[in-house]
Amino acid sequence: MENKTITDHFRRNIFEAYSHYNAWKVIAYSKSKGVVSEKMAERYVQVQNYHSAFFSLSERAFLISFIMLVLHSFDKDDRSFSLWKIDSEKTELFSLQNESILTELSLVRNKLFAHSDIDPQSGTLVSYDVPSVERLDVFFKNLLDFYNTLSREVDQSLTLFDGAEEIKRTVELLFMNLYRGENVRLKEIDIEWTWEKDDKKISDII
Repeated sequence: MENKTITDHFRRNIFEAYSHYNAWKVIAYSKSKGVVSEKMAERYVQVQNYHSAFFSLSERAFLISFIMLVLHSFDKDDRSFSLWKIDSEKTELFSLQNESILTELSLVRNKLFAHSDIDPQSGTLVSYDVPSVERLDVFFKNLLDFYNTLSREVDQSLTLFDGAEEIKRTVELLFMNLYRGENVRLKEIDIEWTWEKDDKKISDII
């Protein structure tokens, strides 16, 4: 019964982590000309600049959230729910196989979110890189497969996490709607100031 409570908890936890990861990577990587075409990258940047504070905060919030949620799954503290309590041997093996990326995510969490490291020479914040999206994609596939291995042990259940990818389309629609709205707004301003307020329009002349 306790193991089922833990698997139910981490079904939600991992679904949220994967959703937040997908939202983060769409916002962060839409600006990269190495991922999308130059034209599309410029368009995504333009849209994000319309509401720059919102997008910069959202990008960081999604990043913090997915890292914290993922690492929660592997918390060794006896007071915490974690995947260790379902099957410690299998969790140990998964942790070893994915050790480098879990270590890098822990470093980002510890050094950027929990506290900030200062370079003693320059007095500036030390930068800690987030693993590449290619490596994170592989890691999340491994994590979803691993979770289903554990949940089959507990109650013969299988979870499809496809719904967590739908957020990518939601963010895309947000981009498009903001782009449409901004173009309509600019067109309305153009009509107002170059037509409606022009005292030489035909209705004012004759």
